Amino acid sequence: MEFQLPKIILDHGAIKRLPGELALLGIKRPLLVTDQGLVACGVFSQVTQAMASNDFAAFTEVPENPTSEGCNITAAAYTEHKCDGIVAIGGGSVIDTVKAVAAMVTSGRPLSDFHGKPQNINFPLIPIVTIPTTAGTGSEVSPGAGIHPTATTRSIGAASRFSIPKIAICDPDLTFTLPPRLTAATGIDALAHCVEGFLSKNASPMVDVIALDGISRAFNNVEAAYKNGADKMARSEMLMASVAGGVAIHKGLGPVHALAGTFGDRGFHHGTMVAIALPACTRLAEQHAPEKVKLIAMALGLSPADKVSDAFANLNERLDMPKTMRDYGYGDGDINEMIEDAHNSHFLNASPFMPTRDEMAALVREFYG
Repeated sequence: MEFQLPKIILDHGAIKRLPGELALLGIKRPLLVTDQGLVACGVFSQVTQAMASNDFAAFTEVPENPTSEGCNITAAAYTEHKCDGIVAIGGGSVIDTVKAVAAMVTSGRPLSDFHGKPQNINFPLIPIVTIPTTAGTGSEVSPGAGIHPTATTRSIGAASRFSIPKIAICDPDLTFTLPPRLTAATGIDALAHCVEGFLSKNASPMVDVIALDGISRAFNNVEAAYKNGADKMARSEMLMASVAGGVAIHKGLGPVHALAGTFGDRGFHHGTMVAIALPACTRLAEQHAPEKVKLIAMALGLSPADKVSDAFANLNERLDMPKTMRDYGYGDGDINEMIEDAHNSHFLNASPFMPTRDEMAALVREFYG
């Protein structure tokens, strides 16, 4: 299996490397892209301080979920400021937006040419540098990007191997202000990426080793980061787990992300939905892929008598995660349409087993609540 990664710099204080890394890429006027939450908590100012003696432009209005409109206004800012590279400072919403924008501004074509048509992104893009401020999405090192047509519609893919960033600067210090709720949700997202990537039917022993390492790091450190956001060791371990999850994504994902994708039509946080789905989907994996799940249990440090699905459910409880989407606030919906959408999800293409319609119906109903 072939996979490609950015140059990855992971260390406390790594943000200081940004000007030098931009110079190595030949970028003289980058557009720094972020959201208002990171402006308000002071993280964006840490980045601009590192760039104090360098020319740059800034765009700080990326929406909470990556949307078509967000891509359009970011692309307009890039063109207006005459930039020659782009730096994404944030979580998955900012980074996914930047990947789509890079295809738009490089080609001069609208998002509609690429939205759901990743095969059209078949050309080198402007340089992308990612600075993750959450520890979960893995988007900082992966090709994937999901863009919602609106904030209350399901996401559509808009990425290819050309969307892989050139450099990922992973500084745990930039994650200290991440609130506990988001620390937990993005941390479980990282865990799920590693789990589903490891379980994938696609073969890559190298990725499997990284995924198992990420499973161990995420499972054993997310609670500490949740309880104490200033825990330097836990924050560092979780950022490494996020990178591992981004690597694992190259093998594909599975039912957890099929469910989260189906219910991603009302603006709910992706990582929380992933957390809700993980125990039930793991129980199904215990039936269909028991030997691989045993290796996950070893990575978690469980005894032979312990079930991985129970360990994930117990972790969710300690992190105060909702148990169902109804608990999370998701209202009434067409259950049969949800079952069909989840059963037809592209995320199942890499799953080690194809859930039957009855199995998917049971998963959706348990997930929904």
